[in-house]
Amino acid sequence: MRRTYSYNEAVKILGGKNNPVVDAMDKILGGALLAGSLGLWEVLSLFDAKPDFLKLSNELITKLSPTRREASRYSRTQQLHAAHAVLVMTAFFEACAEQQITLDGKDESLTSNSNPWQMELPLPSADRPYEENLAKIGHLYDRLGGLVYSSFSVLGSWGGRGQVERDRLHEVGTRVVPARALERYEELLAQLATDYPEVSFWCSTADGMATRKALARLEDVLREITTARTPAPWIAELAGAYEGALRRPLAKDVPGGVRIPSLEEAYVDPRFQVFASAERFEAPSLLEWWSSVPARDDLYAYLVGYLTSPQALSAPLLVLGDPGSGKSVLTEMLAARLPAEDYAVVRVELRNTPADAGLDQQIEHGLRLLLQESVSWADFCREAGGALPVVILDGFDELLQATGVSQTRYLSAVAEFQQRIEDMGRPAAFVVTSRLSVCAGLELPQGTRVVRLMPFDDDQVRAWLEVWNAVNRPLPVSTVLDYPDLASQPLLLLMLALYDAVDSSFQRDHLGMSRGQLYERLLTQFAQREVVKGVSNVSAADLGSDVEVELERLSVVALAMFNRGVQWVAEHAVTSDLGQLLGMESLERLSGTRTPLTAGEKVLGRFFFVQKSEAVRDDLTKLRTYEFLHATFGEYLVARFVWDRLIELHREDATRSRRKNAQDDTELYTVLAHMSLTTSKPVLEFLRERSDTSDRDGLFDLVSRLLAQRDDTRKSRGDYEPTRLSDSARDAKYSLNLVVLALALKGELSSGDLGLDVEAWQRLTLFWKSRVSSSEWASVVRALWVLPVEGTQRFTLALGDRTESYLPMAEPYVTLDEVSLTLCNAVRPLAERYGIDVAGALAGLKVATVQEWLPALQRLRDADKANHVFWEEFYSRLGMGGDDVALMRAFADLKSAIPVHEQLEGLLRLHELGTDGSAVDSFKFGLATALEWFEQTSSHSQVRPDLLKRATRAAEELGVPWTR
Repeated sequence: MRRTYSYNEAVKILGGKNNPVVDAMDKILGGALLAGSLGLWEVLSLFDAKPDFLKLSNELITKLSPTRREASRYSRTQQLHAAHAVLVMTAFFEACAEQQITLDGKDESLTSNSNPWQMELPLPSADRPYEENLAKIGHLYDRLGGLVYSSFSVLGSWGGRGQVERDRLHEVGTRVVPARALERYEELLAQLATDYPEVSFWCSTADGMATRKALARLEDVLREITTARTPAPWIAELAGAYEGALRRPLAKDVPGGVRIPSLEEAYVDPRFQVFASAERFEAPSLLEWWSSVPARDDLYAYLVGYLTSPQALSAPLLVLGDPGSGKSVLTEMLAARLPAEDYAVVRVELRNTPADAGLDQQIEHGLRLLLQESVSWADFCREAGGALPVVILDGFDELLQATGVSQTRYLSAVAEFQQRIEDMGRPAAFVVTSRLSVCAGLELPQGTRVVRLMPFDDDQVRAWLEVWNAVNRPLPVSTVLDYPDLASQPLLLLMLALYDAVDSSFQRDHLGMSRGQLYERLLTQFAQREVVKGVSNVSAADLGSDVEVELERLSVVALAMFNRGVQWVAEHAVTSDLGQLLGMESLERLSGTRTPLTAGEKVLGRFFFVQKSEAVRDDLTKLRTYEFLHATFGEYLVARFVWDRLIELHREDATRSRRKNAQDDTELYTVLAHMSLTTSKPVLEFLRERSDTSDRDGLFDLVSRLLAQRDDTRKSRGDYEPTRLSDSARDAKYSLNLVVLALALKGELSSGDLGLDVEAWQRLTLFWKSRVSSSEWASVVRALWVLPVEGTQRFTLALGDRTESYLPMAEPYVTLDEVSLTLCNAVRPLAERYGIDVAGALAGLKVATVQEWLPALQRLRDADKANHVFWEEFYSRLGMGGDDVALMRAFADLKSAIPVHEQLEGLLRLHELGTDGSAVDSFKFGLATALEWFEQTSSHSQVRPDLLKRATRAAEELGVPWTR
């Protein structure tokens, strides 16, 4: 389906000669309507001479089809699209007729080449606000109004018109007609929306204050405009399955006495953001990218507008969100709410489809799982009758994560598939869901609509809890809102509710709990539930031991992600790490009272707060990756595992023989030698929290001794190798992390505490910089605050959160390099004011000779994007001994945004020194512009009366017009 139609195309779609209204209109025009041979002025004359044409145009809009209830969804969308195009032009020409724009017949030939009936006309879009849709129509009317006026101005009769008449025609053509046309457009649009409600959703004019939730309003609206046909058997069966999913509980295997609401009961319509892709590559994976996109809360209205519009048939709708934000649940709700009479929904879970299959094969695989029989895509479309197929591809991120294969053209492949099947007369809409963080580099076909599901706000948390509290022990909203990171994601909110439902400990103790303590209790409770499944008569000691084993395994998973620098990890990597760190090599290894599940899949698949992504190869091999629903769970577990290894080493150290020279720290080394702890601020915070309840002095003594012995020959670096690193890189990261642990224990350190003087610190930090990655080093520069003690070889050290945008300027304050520190202290004030690039260019300009001014100014202009600093420096050098003519020719655009008197001062100085500025055309223009600005701003003349006298004299001498 075309994205936009012209008037000529629209009337043909509405039936051409087969439509009695179109046929009558064409007869009035002598057959020129369907031939498309009219020009602008013939149209204007026609509307003036034959008012019946306006009546027929309105009738064409309001009487699309006598059997519109029987029309297919696709046909109805086409007709409404065409009716809107007719409406747009009708409103404009009605406005022209109201102004009685007439023309002598002899002038008609002069404008016959202007044919507005062949212009592609704007179509409203549900992803834009109503005002923006209206603005696009307004721009069209401004363009047409300008065309009307310009047509008058080239006519032979124009010269005989008086100035008053010319002014009237200018006012009518460029202001009156466009404004009145826009008013009439809104009137006609309201009439069309009354008979065809989906039109109001295209234009985003529908009431967003719907009281029904769980997308029920979506179903209500679509029922009002649905056809009267009976769904085909396949579609009816699918609809039944989707509706049944609404009745299932949100979670299974819950504590006794807890009632879990159904999906339909508990679902809260999410807030969302939306944009339409104009470029093939956007950046929707970056959270910062969305900061300027407005939030909306009328998801049902947007979906009605989108799914009844032509845009849905040319490119997919991409739904993005964080883990646990409700992407999959939204697709379940959508599948259940779309009326089967008009929509044939196929919801495909990509995790269960062959990863390397074609798109049609993935859809057919999904149909086979849903219908429990083999159905080809072509047969399904043919049997759909007039229902529009809507294919929901849920979990593109899972396909991408699990396979590790680039799928950057996946959406483009979907759009190309949509184009092919539409050309075959089998149009379909597609919806694809993905995690926000996974879609970096994804190619977006032009016209792709991208929806981002936003976290819950306070009102949505309150609405969810109203449902929960109605059937369970009430959980106060205020208690939950104290933890916005968890409460804002639907799945994590359910986890909090389940935790509290056991014994109300969450609401009883939350005021006295730190964030780390809350995470410990949450993780412990869910681990206990897994441990006791299928086991009776578990002693407290065995239960505690088994729970610790579970949490230790989960910590290894978190460490697997952290040490690899990724947000998710593959199952085979988890299994490998479990074997290397915990010795879990045999599936029969016993622990406590039960045989634990030791494979990576078994360890992770059962935890509520771990997201499992799957994909299937053709050989039915399942590929799995895992990710925490909230990154902070993983960060807490990393801190927990590191601290437990440190505590264990401390115990061993306390009991070892003092005759031994050093404690064997191989296990701690294997954990801390792969990623800098500074890369995660939450990990640092959890470590500091752990130190509050520990033997700080004893642990610090151990860490400081390990740091002092770091250069000793190491007998073993352990078998754990999540990434391949050189021994020197691992040694660097280990020593860095020992310093971080020392800071977590003490808060602030002196050089004496670490046994390092400034020179030793310089060598150590430069060793770190040479061996860690650039991103890790940047995290070190941000986190460490080093202050030298003047006149000594001592310094102090603390953890901080440096926010400088240009980190190289901050680096010397970590490495304590004297030369770099001196330069930074000299340049820092300038860099903080202007930025490092402008500061560097300014410094170069300040030391440049007059012969070097031109290249130095060019460098400054390139660096100074706003050009404020550049123009100030440029004008301050005019008439100061340089090659002024060369400077003016190089920067001929003498407009500037600096204070006017500085610009005028430079130009006047140049003139008064007798420089041949007149050789440069832009000189007079620049001076005239500056004089005009100076004249309009009286404060300049009041502050600089001398400048006023000089400007007046220069204007007279140069012949520059100035009324001062």
